[in-house]
Amino acid sequence: MPIKYVCRNCGTILHKFEKVGQDFYGVRTPSEIKSIFGGRCPRCGHELGIPTLNDIKINLKKKTTKVMVLEQLR
Repeated sequence: MPIKYVCRNCGTILHKFEKVGQDFYGVRTPSEIKSIFGGRCPRCGHELGIPTLNDIKINLKKKTTKVMVLEQLR
């Protein structure tokens, strides 16, 4: 499941973790992302903060299923 850190002000993706093994460190914490960019968004300069529970969004991945028509198989 991908994890994206996004600027609250302009929507710039600051860091994206897509899969295990992507890098040596694993999933970075919000404080690490904040320190990497010096506490400010590189695009708009907005001060980066630590997300609250209300800021975290979980999107479910849509599953695609194949529907087979039994009449065509007979």
